[in-house]
Amino acid sequence: MWVAAAAGGFVVLYLLADLMIVVGAGLVRWIGFLGNFVFTLGEIADRLTFLLAALVGAGVFAQLGTRLGYVLRTRLSRGALTLVDVPAAALAGALVGLAIGAVVDWFGQLGNPVATVYVPAAAGAGLGLVLAFQALRRDVVGVGLVLYYLARTVFNALRSIEPLVMVIVFVVWVGIGPFAGSLALALHTTAALAKLYSEQVESISPGPLEAIRATGATRLQTVVYAVVPQIVPPYISFTMYRWDINVRMSTIIGFAGGGGIGFLLQQNINLLEYRAAATQMLAIAIVVATMDYVSSRLRERFV
Repeated sequence: MWVAAAAGGFVVLYLLADLMIVVGAGLVRWIGFLGNFVFTLGEIADRLTFLLAALVGAGVFAQLGTRLGYVLRTRLSRGALTLVDVPAAALAGALVGLAIGAVVDWFGQLGNPVATVYVPAAAGAGLGLVLAFQALRRDVVGVGLVLYYLARTVFNALRSIEPLVMVIVFVVWVGIGPFAGSLALALHTTAALAKLYSEQVESISPGPLEAIRATGATRLQTVVYAVVPQIVPPYISFTMYRWDINVRMSTIIGFAGGGGIGFLLQQNINLLEYRAAATQMLAIAIVVATMDYVSSRLRERFV
């Protein structure tokens, strides 16, 4: 049931993205930036539709593979299980290698199948064989743990890229303006807050969890009454702190074409309009001071 609902949602998202592309292309001649904005959002949604569909499909197949692996592990002997696990792991490693090679070929336009198909597939298959023999000595690894490390790797990669570099990439992609700066800050903020939030969940006190479980509470009740009260105050504090960072970073990002007051400040400095530049710097200082006051008041109330 939920698979059909997800498939229908992806179809609707794809059609909506195509509609935004058509409407945005038609509005460019009439309203300029707004039409280009709608067109760009449509292109992003169009690409994200296939990416999300691939991720959901991978999750579904991973869940089915986990259930099948559990059934085989309980019914087959160790020798028969080895005959099933080793080829499956080699095939999975080869598929991962092919995916990495396709990404490299898409970025670099190498056009060399040896470097982007055969070598990654062989390396992935070899790594899959090694991991298969190692996994036979351990218990079954849950899908949740695999997704955890995969998401953590993605967020670490995003966090390692500075917002200033991100905005340069987005300026090439969507053009000069505040939209490029917003995308850069949003992407880096998501990666940074994901790390802070996850570490806070991992470091919660186990005492309340044990107390709630002792009363016979369900898993959802344990999360609501034992986990959420411990993570809400630091979540608010982290969010306010990142909010303050983004306000200050928006000025620097404007220097790279991310729009906003930073872009105007750079223009006035280049034109030797120091009075206007001083006024804009004063406005930035007032906004930062106001944000600091508001965030401190919010922390006093909720943290």
